[in-house]
Amino acid sequence: MSTQTTSATHPSHRSARTPTGSKIIPHLRNRVGGLTAFVGLALALVSLYLPWLATEAGGGITGLGLTEVLDLRAMAPVNFIGLVVLSFLASVTLFTRLGFFALANAILAAVVLTAHLAFIWVLIGSTGTSDPLLSGLPSGTSVTYGPYLAAVGFVLVIAGSAWQARSAEYLLPDRAEARLFKDS
Repeated sequence: MSTQTTSATHPSHRSARTPTGSKIIPHLRNRVGGLTAFVGLALALVSLYLPWLATEAGGGITGLGLTEVLDLRAMAPVNFIGLVVLSFLASVTLFTRLGFFALANAILAAVVLTAHLAFIWVLIGSTGTSDPLLSGLPSGTSVTYGPYLAAVGFVLVIAGSAWQARSAEYLLPDRAEARLFKDS
């Protein structure tokens, strides 16, 4: 008995082959991370149309309507540009194997999530108190599920982008030495 093992009996997870000789797509190098990031971004965008605040009168204020109520229209261009950049990075993450863009998307989504959680904290601090942090909210409002759904979406963007960065084939597209996985 030989103590040596051949690559045919124990194939590497990166170059495994089926009995017919075709390559198996390793679990970590598939596009599930990019899809997860894209679904998370879609979830965060859909949350803007859902109620973020519930009023005593039984109505709700959506995420888009909240900018009108709080007079945050000056922040709308910044939010829009941020969502466009996240959409671009999520698209590049989904359709390519470039680790740099996936990593940039994860970092940007983490910054957005931090700012979003701070805004949720301010919203919670502004409802049901005699001394609200934000002025302009109708009395008797409470935070509903909309902002939490957006936070879950941003967490999915971070997780999916990090997963895609981990399974990326290239760090950058124009450099041969940037190839992360060498085919043998």
